[in-house]
Amino acid sequence: MASAKRDIRHIIDSFSEDLIEIARDVVQEHVQHAVSEWQAKQAKTDKLLLRKSVENEKALRNQKALERIDRVALRRREREEKKATERALRLEQRLVEGKKPRVRRSSLTDPSVKKEPVPPPLFVHKRRRDGEIQQLRRNEEPESAPSGLNSDVQAPAEAAV
Repeated sequence: MASAKRDIRHIIDSFSEDLIEIARDVVQEHVQHAVSEWQAKQAKTDKLLLRKSVENEKALRNQKALERIDRVALRRREREEKKATERALRLEQRLVEGKKPRVRRSSLTDPSVKKEPVPPPLFVHKRRRDGEIQQLRRNEEPESAPSGLNSDVQAPAEAAV
């Protein structure tokens, strides 16, 4: 009987060790699954945070660019206003001194009446080194061929006659 009890206890102990091992495996699988889910969730949040940070950086850059553009436009307007006030002061001083106000050249000529540009010549004989164009001219007397060439050409014809 003692050996049967010992055998039963041995079977129970080995069975309990097997159950403990199975429980450890199951718990380990659950833990690994939970960790992988957490990592996946963390990766998604990291991506979202990264995307948001990139968008925030872009928005910040765009905002800075707009502010820069506004500052440049403001400075330009201030310069134009300053120039306009200086012109007005000069005009007023000239009027006070009794001098004629200066007239801009652009206001002297009517902007609607503009000279039409003359088209360049169609046929150009030669351009000089300084860029001047020599017009194509025809000689009044036709050039005669050198007599040496004509005699060579005519000689075989005369020999055939």
